[in-house]
Amino acid sequence: METIKTASFEYLIGLAKKEPSGGYTFILDGEFYQIEDVLEISKIAEKHGYIVIY
Repeated sequence: METIKTASFEYLIGLAKKEPSGGYTFILDGEFYQIEDVLEISKIAEKHGYIVIY
């Protein structure tokens, strides 16, 4: 049986930590990402199999 993962966009943005040097640190399912814009989060979440709720 396949597990369906959902997450709200607001929750995912809350996981992003702003870096003093610019950009954000984002960790999802134990994987670390250095991103420039929080809009990248949706694409990352979908890559992990999440359905993002806006």
